[in-house]
Amino acid sequence: MIQPRIESPLSDGYAILRWEPDTQLFRKEPYDYTYHFYECEDTGERFVTPELANLNTAQVYNQHREKHSILFPEQIRAMRERYDLTAARMSLFLGLGANQYRHYEDGEVPSASTANLLRLASNPSTFRGMVEEKRTELRPNEYLKLVGRLLELIDQEGTSHRVGGFLVRSTPPTAVEEPDQYTGYVTPDAEKFAELVLFFFNYLDNLFKVRLLKLLFYSDFYHYRLTARAITGQRYRAVQHGPVPQEYGQRLQEMVQRGQLTAGFHPSLVQSDNGAPVLAYKAARKPNMDVFSESERHVLAVVLQRLGRKSRREIEDLSHEEKAWQDNEAQKKVISYQTYAYDLNALRLA
Repeated sequence: MIQPRIESPLSDGYAILRWEPDTQLFRKEPYDYTYHFYECEDTGERFVTPELANLNTAQVYNQHREKHSILFPEQIRAMRERYDLTAARMSLFLGLGANQYRHYEDGEVPSASTANLLRLASNPSTFRGMVEEKRTELRPNEYLKLVGRLLELIDQEGTSHRVGGFLVRSTPPTAVEEPDQYTGYVTPDAEKFAELVLFFFNYLDNLFKVRLLKLLFYSDFYHYRLTARAITGQRYRAVQHGPVPQEYGQRLQEMVQRGQLTAGFHPSLVQSDNGAPVLAYKAARKPNMDVFSESERHVLAVVLQRLGRKSRREIEDLSHEEKAWQDNEAQKKVISYQTYAYDLNALRLA
């Protein structure tokens, strides 16, 4: 993980983590980002580690993908897994080199033409046409199995028929939210959101909604601060009591319906603004920490240690000191991870 202070390779002393606004050209287009580097205390020289280089590059790649609607690596991987294919088979159907497709899953940014090809392939109906073109290169059983899978996916997305010359979809497809600067450049993940909620309920007593929502905000934005990727992909809106996930009430109610949380009105607490009783949640089981990566578990530990014991008033006041809230609260805007994650007062790296 990125450390605020490391031993300097340029002297016998230490180097301090610094960052500053910068602009980088990528494929002849400028992108503003937060440049991270270490500065040797003895020599004043700057240098970057592989981790910082990845963080700097990821910020630029994220913005380029968003601007040009290029699939993110997790979307490309999910597409292949949805079709139940190996990377080699996907390369065959897309007409790519044996190892080229795998590079896109690993994070390489495809060219404009390849990006368009990958976007087209993510549609099962279009991909079926690509499969038909390669039919002679497939074993009969392999072909039948894949076409069967594609027909199943096409049926799930809904069938279309014509009415009065217009194409009408009988069953609307389930919308998949695209990663962007407001999701922390990851696809919103309901499972990780639920396990993150359970994590805090299991470790903290007397945890009510306002504190919980701030802990979720700091977890997602601090992870983006370190990796240029959010944890849950939730969109956070700046409201009166600080940043909150959009539709958090619906998300929590879904957890109650799935038996992950229990809910009931707290007998001794009321809301100060209207005197209504406070709805209190409790975890119905332990969190499944296996859904989190090493860096995500690290962030959860840091947030729990630094902010977990703060009172509602303390953590609300901290969130009001963040530019993420100050710049967006008046119009209750959704908060950009890329713009605000590198300026978290409550969880500074240095």
